[in-house]
Amino acid sequence: MSDNNFDRSLGRVEARVADLTEQIAALRNELARIVQLVESSTAAHHERISALESFRRWAIGLMTGLFLSAVAAVFGYVSRM
Repeated sequence: MSDNNFDRSLGRVEARVADLTEQIAALRNELARIVQLVESSTAAHHERISALESFRRWAIGLMTGLFLSAVAAVFGYVSRM
């Protein structure tokens, strides 16, 4: 009788271990998908940051050029007087 109970208990433990193993495998797959999604989102974010940085440099160059042109125009006007 105790061997029969032991076998049943062992069978339940084995079934539970198999169930937990399946759950762990599913969680690993889900984690791998999440990691891939985060990596692709991060790469896209870095691309947007690079584009914004490039625009910032361009805008600073434009404003610097406009400012220096205005200074040169004022200097030219003042030097003619």
